[in-house]
Amino acid sequence: MTEESCKKQLKICLDAEHAKCSICLNVWHDVVTAAPCLHNFCNGCFSEWLRRSQVKHSNVLCPQCRAVVQFVGRNHFLHNIEEDILQTDSSLKRSDEEVALLDTYATIKSPLVLNTGRKPRRKRARSPQDEESDVVDLPCPQCGTELAGFQCNPNTIHLQCQGCGGMMPSRTNTSAPQHCLGCDWAFCGAYWHAQRVTESNSHPVCSHETFETISDRTITRIPLSAHENNRHEQDITARCIGQMGRTLQDVISDWITKLNNREIDRSRMLLNHAAMITSGTHLCNDCYDKLVSFLLYWFRISMPNHYLPPDATQRADCWYGYACRTQHHCEEHARKRNHVCRPTRGSHM
Repeated sequence: MTEESCKKQLKICLDAEHAKCSICLNVWHDVVTAAPCLHNFCNGCFSEWLRRSQVKHSNVLCPQCRAVVQFVGRNHFLHNIEEDILQTDSSLKRSDEEVALLDTYATIKSPLVLNTGRKPRRKRARSPQDEESDVVDLPCPQCGTELAGFQCNPNTIHLQCQGCGGMMPSRTNTSAPQHCLGCDWAFCGAYWHAQRVTESNSHPVCSHETFETISDRTITRIPLSAHENNRHEQDITARCIGQMGRTLQDVISDWITKLNNREIDRSRMLLNHAAMITSGTHLCNDCYDKLVSFLLYWFRISMPNHYLPPDATQRADCWYGYACRTQHHCEEHARKRNHVCRPTRGSHM
């Protein structure tokens, strides 16, 4: 049975009534899931509910079942189902104006850990008696401690860092970025660096080097993800850079300038908010590697042939170019064909 036929046979039946937000009573838009009750809502609807709850109450209650919400995050699996439902029944779609308004309310970009109204106690050294006592650890280094004029309170929402797993307060009134523009995940390195917190004995804290601006980064190796993980193409690119008498950092710096000047088509950039990315954008390590891989693709297809090694110029282009799947499982094909080119066959044309 082919992969295509498997996809056609695997179908999930879902009543659209079970895919509706209990706040606005429409099919979810940018669906988020609250835990531990696991009810689902539109991002914008729940974000507004969350904002109002913070002002009026010590706990955030689920709008559907009134259970205390301890965690809320975007649900990418249900987001795909949401899109399938709207494609199947266009009458369920909202107007562009409604969607745009809902998006302005949406503030949940990465998983949020919510305080539950319990009064936390300052973390202290644990004794054997503590093992059976009700000791509540403070979520982050700013709980119980004022830093730069801010201190967490019992209603403060915390973000969980994707890098170290530690917590930081979710803040809109700070210039320190807390989300990577490439993946929308939260990272704490830039925030704690701005608060001059470099380490903590009781909480995980990332180094600022794990989340910094593109212009502040240096690179000495070609990412493994470059050229669709094709090591032969990576080797050719490395030899081209050497042939030109330059370093990888020199090349990337030049192409970041082109990126800033809007000289590059960003349609193949595998990052969220691609149109907004500049040299001053904060990216996590994984997203920076994706950016470098994207820039190296443009470096290669823009390079004059006389800089290419002889063994590279003698190769014919693969019909499927960078979208070729055979290059991932056939070593000979990956080596004998050029895959740093645009597809001339297939669905990517």
